[in-house]
Amino acid sequence: MRVADILKEKAELICSANPTELMKSVKNPVEIQNIYHSYLLDSVELCRFIFRFTEKIGKETMTEMTAAGELDALRAQIPGFIGLSFPTISAYGPNAAMAHYQATEDNCAEIRPEGFYLVDSGGQYLGGTTDVTRTIVCGPLTDRQKRDFTLVVIANLNLLNARFLHGTTGVLLDACARMPLWEHAVNYDHGTGHGIGYILNVHEGPQSIRWRSVPGQADAVFEAGMIVSDEPGIYIENEYGIRTETILLTVPDVENEYGRFLRFEPLTWVPIDLRGIDPSVMQPRDIERLDAYHAGVFEKISPFLSGEEREWLWKVTRPYREYASC
Repeated sequence: MRVADILKEKAELICSANPTELMKSVKNPVEIQNIYHSYLLDSVELCRFIFRFTEKIGKETMTEMTAAGELDALRAQIPGFIGLSFPTISAYGPNAAMAHYQATEDNCAEIRPEGFYLVDSGGQYLGGTTDVTRTIVCGPLTDRQKRDFTLVVIANLNLLNARFLHGTTGVLLDACARMPLWEHAVNYDHGTGHGIGYILNVHEGPQSIRWRSVPGQADAVFEAGMIVSDEPGIYIENEYGIRTETILLTVPDVENEYGRFLRFEPLTWVPIDLRGIDPSVMQPRDIERLDAYHAGVFEKISPFLSGEEREWLWKVTRPYREYASC
C-alpha cells in the first residue's frame, strides 16, 4: 500500500498550535531559579554601566558605539556568559525614536549632556536569556520630554503591578500599560511585551502583550511560569525616543470564590532615572509603585556594589519625595 493511501486511512490532520511551544514557554522550577540568578547578575552590570555613563556625561567624549562597547564588556564578565542575546541598541537623541536603531562605526552619534540616551540590551547565559531597556537622562529636558518619560514609567509600573484572572490574554493586559498614554492621546507603534526563551530566542511565544489580536494567530492565555517583557515607549520622530523595559515572571497570586488570580514579579532590577520624572503627571499610587520598585532594586543590587557605586545606587533609588527635596 502506498504511503498516501495509509495517510488517507489513518492520519488525522490537526490544525492547532504546536503544543511544545506552550510547554516551552512555561518555565520549570529549575529554569526559574537559574533565570532569577541570571537577571540579578545582568542587572548588577547594567547598574554599573549606568553609574559610569552618568559620571562621564559632559566630561568625556562618548559615542553610541563606545557606550555599547563598555556595556557589552561588563556583561561579558558575568559567569556563564555565552554571548549577547541581540546586538545592543545604543541610541542617543533622535536615533532613539527608531525602535530598532543600530549604530555602526561609520554612523553613530556623539552623546551630549542634554536629552535622552536609550539602551536596549541583553545576554545569553548558561542560566537564561536576558533583555532590558532603560532610558537615561543626559542633561536638561523640556517639559514635554519629562511628561513623556513619566507617562512611560507609569505605563511600565501599571503592567508590573497588574493582578488578573487566569484565562486572561495579552490583549487585555496591554490596556494596563497603554491606558495612561491613551489618556493623553499618545501611543506607541509596537507591542508592549513578548515572551523570552531559556537560552533561546529573546522573542518567544506564544504569549505576548499587544493592543489588538493578529488574524490567524491565537491569543495565548497567561500561565504561571511564563516570562514576558514590559516595555511601553514614546517616540517622537527626529527628536527623541523613550522606552522602559522590565522583564516579568508570571506567578500565582490569590485564589478565592472569584477564581484563580495571577500577578507579575520583576526579574529586572535596574533604577528608573528619577531626573526624568514630572511628579505633576503622577498620582500618589504611581509614586508609591515607583518607590516600591526602587526599594527592591536597592535591596537586590546593593550587596554587589561598594564605594561610589553603592552610594550612587542609594541616591537614585531613594523615595521620590526624598529625592526631590534634595
